[in-house]
Amino acid sequence: MADQLTISREYFEEIYKDTDDPWQFESSWYEARKFNLTLAALTRPRYRRVFEPGCAIGVLSAQLAHRCDELVCLEWMPRIAALARERLRTYPHARVQEGAIPNAWPSGTFDLVVFSEVLYYLTETGLSSALELLERSLAPAGEVISVHYNPETNYPLSGGQVQTALTACEWLVPVSSYSEEKFSLAVFRR
Repeated sequence: MADQLTISREYFEEIYKDTDDPWQFESSWYEARKFNLTLAALTRPRYRRVFEPGCAIGVLSAQLAHRCDELVCLEWMPRIAALARERLRTYPHARVQEGAIPNAWPSGTFDLVVFSEVLYYLTETGLSSALELLERSLAPAGEVISVHYNPETNYPLSGGQVQTALTACEWLVPVSSYSEEKFSLAVFRR
């Protein structure tokens, strides 16, 4: 995995093999609560342009669509991207592209980037590349929210490593944070 930028595609193919919602985004109290806390932590009622990599089936995406003028989502698995597109079909300002960060990072600038349980799927090299792309694409005074699962996983990075890497970015200023046994979230501003 040393020369890879992210966990293998086969990992996600296996997870999605028998279900479209392996994390139960549509039914889990944990996920609903985490999404509500994520949205509550944002410091503005509305954003111009939002990027959400790793959108899965688009449950959080649909909630973000209410708070922005343009929403760009990214999902690696084509079948799952199609489900996210279907969920967002009533939001003409939202689009779902296929791909994974850092390689498929969209062009343009964003005033909000939402990393919801996604960055720890990157390797250290992948995270470094993603943070460089973030620095180039985050608008002045733009915000980043990072939400990550705290318990031990088999992912390339831990949630703690991801939060530490974001905190080490000298061009980002910590705005707020919240942590509990299962997950942590942090908001940063450029």
